[in-house]
Amino acid sequence: MIDRQRPRAWWDALRHTAFTGTGTPPKRSAGLRRLRALAIVAWGLWAAFVTFSTVSVPPPAKTFNVIITVLPCLLAVRSPLWGWRTLIVAVVSTPLTLPGMAASWGWPWAPGLALTAALLFYLVGEGNDQAELTWAALISFGAAVPFLRDWRDAALLVLLGGMAFFLGNTVRQRRLAEEARAAQQERRLAEETRAALLEERAGIARELHDVVAHHMSVLALRADSARFRFADQDKPDREAEIWREFADLAGTAREGLTELRRLLGVLRSEDRALLVAPQPGLAKVVELVEGVEAAGTSCELALSGDLDAVPVGVSLSMFRIVQEALSNAIQHAPGASISVELTAGPGSVRLLIANGPGQDPKQAERAGSGHGLVGMRERAAMLAADLEVGERPDGGFLVALTVPLDREGQPKP
Repeated sequence: MIDRQRPRAWWDALRHTAFTGTGTPPKRSAGLRRLRALAIVAWGLWAAFVTFSTVSVPPPAKTFNVIITVLPCLLAVRSPLWGWRTLIVAVVSTPLTLPGMAASWGWPWAPGLALTAALLFYLVGEGNDQAELTWAALISFGAAVPFLRDWRDAALLVLLGGMAFFLGNTVRQRRLAEEARAAQQERRLAEETRAALLEERAGIARELHDVVAHHMSVLALRADSARFRFADQDKPDREAEIWREFADLAGTAREGLTELRRLLGVLRSEDRALLVAPQPGLAKVVELVEGVEAAGTSCELALSGDLDAVPVGVSLSMFRIVQEALSNAIQHAPGASISVELTAGPGSVRLLIANGPGQDPKQAERAGSGHGLVGMRERAAMLAADLEVGERPDGGFLVALTVPLDREGQPKP
């Protein structure tokens, strides 16, 4: 079966090269683009000067040769293919205006035009695929062959022109390989970040699962035992106790529902099996600070407010943020003092963790994976909290977290 796609592709490449294509220069920064344009224009002016100095013809013919030498370079600044097409016109037309040039230096074209051709062949090779480059080489050779004296001139033309095309295409292939490698690196980093994010979400989900399970267990236990605890209806103040019991059950149910909604939000993009294990809260922050001090790092802790009134889910997530922040401070700023401030107010819970610059600059400059910050941001988003992380003016690091609470002590949605 005849493959009709291949002839079609070659025809499209020919049409692009000879008529419609522009040969857009490679993507570069603004500074490099200006430098590249300046170099191409300078090359064209140099080639025009060489033509002007070596061509001995009447002024109209000399002017025409000078213009047709520099014009392809000027066009190549924006479109290498249009510069090359203008060069082909020059290759065909200038021998007619230089009758004695072949006898003086062996070629029917001005030396400056040869310099322009070398640059344009390189630029075409740098900005086009192999199929388009093949057509450009064939057309260039076909335009020059009628003016050559013997096969040796043709062989030399093929060698010199092929070297320029090959050099430009080699630069192009290397650039494409570097771009592909950079894109692959970005994809790998994105996958690593996504994997870390999903792992962190799974950990958060496991922790919140324990919180929800605790609330539901308490709710079920109190509901089942109510018929025994309130069996004696004749006891004084029994009605008030029953109403208090219902109020407590309603509060426990609301707290459990809040944590359940948060759990479902964490699991919105990943369905994972959950493991049940006891989880810490803000009361354990004291133990974290003591562990840091035991490791030889100065760590100050300031607690204020009723931390026991903070909801369990909020307490758990804030504990994990404190844990990660202290770990980062020890790892990236060894020897620096750390301060932890935890304030529980009526409408919010505020956490501030700050450390100074480390005593070992080399260790402090080592870049981490950034997964710890990913976990902090994920937990802060889950709590609808404001999280600020960044370097301090003195070279240290600051983590500031504010979790808003409603009147009943629950995180605001």
